[in-house]
Amino acid sequence: MEGKDGVHGRAARLAGLAGLLDRFLLPLVLISAGLGIALPGPGRRVDATGAILITLAVLVFCTGMSVTFADISGLRTASRRIVLVLVATSVTLPVLAWLASRLVGEPMPRSGVLAAGVAPVEVASVAFTGLAGGEVAIAAGLLVASTLLTVLLAGPILALLGAHAATSQLGLLLTLALVVALPLVAGCVLRTIDPFGGRERPLIEILGIASLLVLLWEVASELRLHAGDGVVALALLAYLGGAVVLGWLLALGAPSARRSAVILPTAMRDFAVAAGIAASAFGLAAAAPLGIYGVMVLVFGAIAVQASRRGWRMGVSKSARHDPYQSTARPVEVPVSADEGTH
Repeated sequence: MEGKDGVHGRAARLAGLAGLLDRFLLPLVLISAGLGIALPGPGRRVDATGAILITLAVLVFCTGMSVTFADISGLRTASRRIVLVLVATSVTLPVLAWLASRLVGEPMPRSGVLAAGVAPVEVASVAFTGLAGGEVAIAAGLLVASTLLTVLLAGPILALLGAHAATSQLGLLLTLALVVALPLVAGCVLRTIDPFGGRERPLIEILGIASLLVLLWEVASELRLHAGDGVVALALLAYLGGAVVLGWLLALGAPSARRSAVILPTAMRDFAVAAGIAASAFGLAAAAPLGIYGVMVLVFGAIAVQASRRGWRMGVSKSARHDPYQSTARPVEVPVSADEGTH
């Protein structure tokens, strides 16, 4: 009995730590990026050994551990909108990144901006979708599908946009297959089989957040701040703004829970995978701007969640004015049985 109590106690402590890290994700992101910029030496030494790709593989594996194959197969009801989002983002985002990269004069930072355009859905967008009251299964499905598309299309798209890669398209494909696709599938398989009965989930969540912060530190360490960084930041902000507008357009006509599940994954692209692509295809210096982009993306996600919650509170407040007995009501998510396009 004491052994079981000890196990339950450790599980509770891990769950509490995971919740704490999730609650303070934004300040932790800013601290990690700040440490990488202020003290770049250790991060650059670690990066020289290829640690960025290893950390990325760990992060992708943790992401896969949050999705089962049943979750993916159960997305048929929203299949038309998911296909629309995948096609639109695969075509439009690289073009937006190319246009934004024209603002940058130096070739390496410009390549980093281009890499953001072929990145898949940001891992953290799935969690942010849940915090915003959105349909997490759709966000997770977009994450998995966009990751596989990135593995197949990143090299050809970069070549089509005129990027001069340091490695062959076959080499980039192999890197993405080993570092992104394989860990993702392995995580999905383990989550589906569930050999530990779910006991590992708090630990996996902690490992995922930790690897996200370490990766941001590694990428930020490659930043070499100078006068031109303002232009790079402006280009990345323009790209993020264009992606937000695209997500809003793709979500038109959808129920509120589905809108956030489209807007957040569309706007938030994975800076970690983008950094891996940039480092593999162009060299470590090209990955440096993705540290700036990572901070921007996570700050946007946090702001979007706060805006969604404020909207909920306003809706509850209006309802309470009509019916004072509902003043403590929580927003209720209404499940959607079929994609709104079939109505």
